[in-house]
Amino acid sequence: MKNYLSNFFLLGASFLSLTFTNATAQPIQLVPKTDNSPLSFTPRLPLQEEMGFWEGTPPTVFETYFQPLPIGLISPVLQTMRNAILKEKYTPLLNNTFYQQTLFSHLIESGQLKEAEEFLLGTSLAEKEILLINLQWLESEQKKACEKITNLMRSSANSEWKKQNIYCLYLNGEKERGKIAAELLSESNPSDFPLIGALFDSSSHPHYEDSIGKSPFLLTVWCATGQDIPEDALIKLSPSTLALIAHAEKIPLGTRLAAGERAIMMGTLEGDFVLNLLKDASSRGFLEKFIEALKPPKAETLLSLFEEAHRSHKLGLLGKVFKPILSKIAPSPETLELAPYLVRSFLEGGEKDLAQKWGTYFMREAPDEAVSILPLLHLAFPQNKWGEPQLKAWQTYQTRIHPQDAMQNSYILRRLLEVLGESPGPAIKGEPNAPSWRQEKLLFDEKALDLLDSAATSKRKGEVFLLVLSLIGKEPLQDLSPDKLIRLISSLTKAGCKEEARSLALEFLLAKGI
Repeated sequence: MKNYLSNFFLLGASFLSLTFTNATAQPIQLVPKTDNSPLSFTPRLPLQEEMGFWEGTPPTVFETYFQPLPIGLISPVLQTMRNAILKEKYTPLLNNTFYQQTLFSHLIESGQLKEAEEFLLGTSLAEKEILLINLQWLESEQKKACEKITNLMRSSANSEWKKQNIYCLYLNGEKERGKIAAELLSESNPSDFPLIGALFDSSSHPHYEDSIGKSPFLLTVWCATGQDIPEDALIKLSPSTLALIAHAEKIPLGTRLAAGERAIMMGTLEGDFVLNLLKDASSRGFLEKFIEALKPPKAETLLSLFEEAHRSHKLGLLGKVFKPILSKIAPSPETLELAPYLVRSFLEGGEKDLAQKWGTYFMREAPDEAVSILPLLHLAFPQNKWGEPQLKAWQTYQTRIHPQDAMQNSYILRRLLEVLGESPGPAIKGEPNAPSWRQEKLLFDEKALDLLDSAATSKRKGEVFLLVLSLIGKEPLQDLSPDKLIRLISSLTKAGCKEEARSLALEFLLAKGI
């Protein structure tokens, strides 16, 4: 059996070498980049024109699953699906106060601040002014917020405006007036605003509480006083508040970088912002080590850091933060060993042109090892040559390099191909069996799964997106059961959302390290 696999692998490698080493054409027939969005996610399906996004979705289904919609998502495809849900207003509830409040909350938490403001100004919510001020604190538009607070102080005796006015006096340099106002507020409400002391006394170090992260105003004051935020608290914060902390110049740099990392992966911060922060970093965190290894690029050091990033699911982060530098590394015999990590990093970061460049080079110069990334390139570039010979060569590689995981990896890939409407190809010995319908139901909330089946059959796109997100929740893709995600991708395909399905399958393989 060993000789057979060895001979077959050599045959597969020879086939790939013949297929991908034509000097006058691209070694792998990859599709040119068509846009700059993550994984070319630009749905252009007739379905969108034929049916409204929410057409046919019952109000009860929408009400049940919209309010707990997961916001802090790492997956770019799931982020895009979530944003589509928030963009396409659900008309039957458009004048419902609870719906308006929930939609506004989802918009600001997910970092869509301009969209949130536009939506809010078109509503008749009684607390519109309060919500607008919260939004302005979150956008760091402090002057506008203070102007509104000054007007509200004239018509309301609410202590909340007194608190915020104290901070506005501090911002305007009127510290003496601010101190007097703070003393008066403390006399009547001694425990109402514990951050007051830190505004006027740098030696004051108030205790961080989760309620601070939930209030744009309190978080703004916390950042202005230069207080630190515990790492376990950062994990609980929304994408928009993480971006606010990353921009806060008085917050310790290590905390800004930690918040910036999460904000980048959640889609509320650009990678170049963190790259600029790293120029002033003096600690020896992972990103700091990586940027040091890029001055100039040292292949041996970078390789160990790429391996570490692969284990800790940070390849996509590297692709987004260091793209300006990584894009300048030229394929060469010295950098060849970086190729598989650069392909993965650029695919996760949405840089398909760069992934294509390194994939082409890797296939040409090391076809035996480049077999490892064949499925990724096939999913990223659908017109890439793919068939049973490529599948068998990849399966043989998996058996040789990852004998403990080969059967499971082959099972995942074949089932993904099947639900995407492609030929799954032959299984290798020892692959798991697909779950029975009874076993599959144990992976899901049965009611939600039945609703998803109905929505997918009727091609109700908005409802399918909503239910898929609900069934995945906040669980990272790498921790998700393969059978569960495969079932959800099948529903997306059935609903006509083929680009989303394919992109999600690619993200899943990348997250699983396959």
